[in-house]
Amino acid sequence: DIPSFIAKVAEEDFEGAYQVLSASSALPAVCGRVCPQETQCEGKCVRGIKGESVGIGRLERFVADWHREHNNTAPTVPEPNGHKVAIIGAGPSGLTAAGDLAKLGYKVTVYEALHLAGGVLVYGIPEFRLPKAIVQNEIEGLQAMGVDIETNMVIGKVLTIDELMHDYGYEAVYVASGAGLP
Repeated sequence: DIPSFIAKVAEEDFEGAYQVLSASSALPAVCGRVCPQETQCEGKCVRGIKGESVGIGRLERFVADWHREHNNTAPTVPEPNGHKVAIIGAGPSGLTAAGDLAKLGYKVTVYEALHLAGGVLVYGIPEFRLPKAIVQNEIEGLQAMGVDIETNMVIGKVLTIDELMHDYGYEAVYVASGAGLP
């Protein structure tokens, strides 16, 4: 909700702006840094027709950083809905799905083959473009909402999808294995 987000920034209600952002984005500090806003939201900004577009990405980055530096309250953990979902892969897709599902009350476990969660956010984007501490902070926010992350878990070798479904009681499995291998 870009108009509401910008209105909160204009009111200097940076925490309110963050809440607007986080309602529809599981990783606002990441998106404010690496999403191609110039062709997406900023590229569609009506202000850009007559001049310069609103710097939505820069505002998003500022608000997410402000929240990280000024807010110490734990995120609200939604009421559990009694359903379990496994996610294979802790890259941007897996983490986003985990955050969205956790907000809906699902019990989510993310299984990551490597020793750090983050996928391309950690292993593919250079530090100067996306600091690893920012990614880690976003992951910790997901964990505070109840998302479990299991690293060093190569699904297919350590556990199979059938085992996740039948032995561990997951009702759904989202495969977000990324593009690390052909």
